[in-house]
Amino acid sequence: MLGESLQAGGWFEAEAAEVLKAATTPDPDDRIRAVRTLLAEETRIGMMIGVAVGWELARELEMT
Repeated sequence: MLGESLQAGGWFEAEAAEVLKAATTPDPDDRIRAVRTLLAEETRIGMMIGVAVGWELARELEMT
C-alpha cells in the first residue's frame, strides 16, 4: 500500500533525481548531508502515509 501511494504521488520519479543529485555532489561533506537529508525525507513520507492509512483503517473498522 505504501509503494502504491508513493507511486501515485510521483515520489519515485522525484526520488530518482534526488538520489542522483545527492550521489554526484562533489564535496564529500555535502554529499553525506544530502544523502542523510534524502533518507530523512523518505522516512517522514513513509510515516505520514502510514499514519493516514492507519486513520482510514480505524474509520473503516469503526463503521463495521
